[in-house]
Amino acid sequence: MEPVYVDANYWIYWFDERFPEHIYVNESMQSAIRGGVVLSTVTLMEVAHYFRILPVNVLEEKIEMITSLSTLTLVDFTYTILQSSISFLSKYSISGLGGRDCVILATMKAAGSKVLLTHDKAFKKVRGIKIIDEIS
Repeated sequence: MEPVYVDANYWIYWFDERFPEHIYVNESMQSAIRGGVVLSTVTLMEVAHYFRILPVNVLEEKIEMITSLSTLTLVDFTYTILQSSISFLSKYSISGLGGRDCVILATMKAAGSKVLLTHDKAFKKVRGIKIIDEIS
């Protein structure tokens, strides 16, 4: 099974039961985790940023739950990924993708992933990747 990049919004919806989207993401998250997850350190920081108001031990526990997954490929934000991100940004910014979105695309390219689990509709304009969104 091909590894799936899981965007920050899916991690947040999965962890935070207060969101109405929470009920829709569990099955796709479990499937992605079983098959293999790709994640950039930038996206991991985005998830941590969302949960920053929690007590430090709870925040660390959530991040540890992600980083300890045996099926996780955690990709560092390198200069090569930066260059690729900038290239994607120049191509897709007109379509509504921002800098962190383009880091996702560059990380997917570097990791050989063509499947993205996200609720961000702007990614639907990117050719060559499959979007999974159980919420829409």
